[in-house]
Parts: sequence; C-alpha cells; structure tokens
Amino acid sequence: MKKIISLLLCIVFVFAMFGCSKKDAEPAAETTTVPTTVAETTTEAPVNTANPLTGEKKYNKNAIGKRPVAIVVENLSPARPQWAIGTSDIIMEGEVEGGISRMLWIYADYTSVPEKVGPIRSARPSYVKFAKLFDAVYIHWGGSHSKSGYVGGYETIKKLKVDDVDGMNGGKLFGRDQTRSVSSEHRGILYGDKIPKIIKEKKFRTAASDTITTLSFNDKAQAVGTDKANKVNVKFSSRTDTRKFAFSTKDNCYHTDDWKTDVKFKNIVILQDTSTYITTPYKGSSTTYLNYDYKGGNGYLVSMGTRTKIKWDTTGGTLNLRTADGKDLKLNPGKSYIGFSSTNHDGKVTFE
Repeated sequence: MKKIISLLLCIVFVFAMFGCSKKDAEPAAETTTVPTTVAETTTEAPVNTANPLTGEKKYNKNAIGKRPVAIVVENLSPARPQWAIGTSDIIMEGEVEGGISRMLWIYADYTSVPEKVGPIRSARPSYVKFAKLFDAVYIHWGGSHSKSGYVGGYETIKKLKVDDVDGMNGGKLFGRDQTRSVSSEHRGILYGDKIPKIIKEKKFRTAASDTITTLSFNDKAQAVGTDKANKVNVKFSSRTDTRKFAFSTKDNCYHTDDWKTDVKFKNIVILQDTSTYITTPYKGSSTTYLNYDYKGGNGYLVSMGTRTKIKWDTTGGTLNLRTADGKDLKLNPGKSYIGFSSTNHDGKVTFE
C-alpha cells in the first residue's frame, strides 16, 4: 500500500514540474509585418527635339540647346544668286544704306552651314542687334565705324559684347570665289563646314543663354487667318526695291525669284518698325546709314495663302511675336523670312 501511495505522489510531482497550460505556455515568436511601399514615379518634361527656328522634327540632337550663328550676306545684283541661299532657317532682310538692303542668315545648328556661303558682307548696327536677340555668333566681313552721330557696326559689336568672327582678320574660314566675273567685294565667301572649328578655337560659349529668342509653332501647317494672301509685296522704304513672294499650292510655300533663283519659305513675317537715317562723311563724299529702332509695333504673319495682323517687341532682349490680341504667335513648321518695313520712311506691304 505504501508503494502505491509513493508511486502516485511521484506522478503528481512530475506533472507539476513539466505540465503546462495555455496561460503558462511560452509565447510564440513575434512576427513583424513590413509595410509595402510603392516607388513614386516622376515624369520629366519631354525634351523638345524640334529645330527651335523652324519647328521641324528632324533635327540634330547634338545641336539641342546650342547657340545659332547669324551670317551677314550681300544683296546687290552682282551677288545674286547668293551661294547657298535658301539653306538657312531664317532670312532677315532690311535696308542698310543708300537704298540697298542686306540679309542676315540664321542657322540654328552651326554644324549644318553649307560648305560655301556668301557673298559675306560687313557689319551694320541693326544686324548686330538682331543677331543679339537670338544669342547668335555673328559672322561678317568688315564693318562700319562710328562717326558724326552714327554708331557703327564694330562699335555695336563691342558695346553689346557680341561674339563675332570677322573676315578682315583673315583665317581659313573666308576666301574669294574665282568663278564669277565681278569685283572682289561680291566674291567673299564663307567656308561653313569650318565654323565648328573656329568656334572651338575662339572658345566661344556654345550653350544657348536663357535670353535666347524662342519661336512657337503649330504641330501641323494651317491657315493663320481668314484674309487671303496669294501674293505678298514688301518694300522696306521709299528708296528700296520691292521683295515679291507668290504662294504655291503645290508645296504650300511662298516663292521668290528676286535672288535669280527660286527660294521658298513657309512663313513670311513682316515687322513694321520706325527707322533712323544718319548721314556721315564717306570717302570724300557722304553716305546715309539706316538703323532700325526695334521699338516694336505691328506687322503681319503670312502663311498657307492667308494672313493675319500681329504685334511684336523686343522686351527682355528677345524677339517676341504675338497675335493682335496679345497671345503668343504660332508659326507653321518650316523656314521663315523676316522683313523690316519702315513705318516712317514709306515702307509698304501689299497683298493680292
């Protein structure tokens, strides 16, 4: 009997030592839940890969954000047809002196300038100022000097701190064409394919500044107004000849043969501006220079056989084109002609 009691006591003791209940059980290992995070995605603004001066999509990606070049080209009859005319993105034209006009050819991509351009001519204040609006490297052959109240081309380059390349300094960028039987001033040419090397040698800034003129474009060509404009005639002043353009429905461009060859543009932009005549001594006689004041005013955009009135100014050091009611003006994709017509010296613009 004592053995039985002893056995029962042992069983109770073992149960007390090793038995367990839910209350006394060792808690299970804690688990932590890691919150699921979703990576935020940011959408960067798309880079505009179109030509900034024509709005055309096929453009050298290496030229995006780079400065353009502006080249002074002669416009007298012995210089026509000019070498490579029609290849620039923009042609700007206006009066300079003695009733003659001159052109400024602007290329957005300075690596795309043709091998032979010209005839290259000298700097004038109005053209230096216009190149400055586009933050362009200014290329010329010679220039006018200040005298008798006239501020010359050279002095304007210095005052505005414009990066320039001058043919008077020689170098391999300039030469004389030998194929035409005209005087030497009508044969000065620029070797455009050498421009990148010259810009690098001169250590010019190549990145465009924040104040560079920017143009706006429609995605596709469309009428710009309800008034018809099949022909456009631009007279810079009472002393100059008239530039004539005719619209062609075959390619939806305006053509002119005034330069003894066919040249076409998608947009014709006419800027009406006041101008100043200054007469100065010149080689024993005198000459009368013209400067555009760039104070802004009215004008016209002509494209797709139509026209509309516009407003323009140079506020902020850029060329600003606006609609008649003050909105940003959109051009049609393609090359543009910009002509200055003097409002105080009988410049005229007519349409047919």
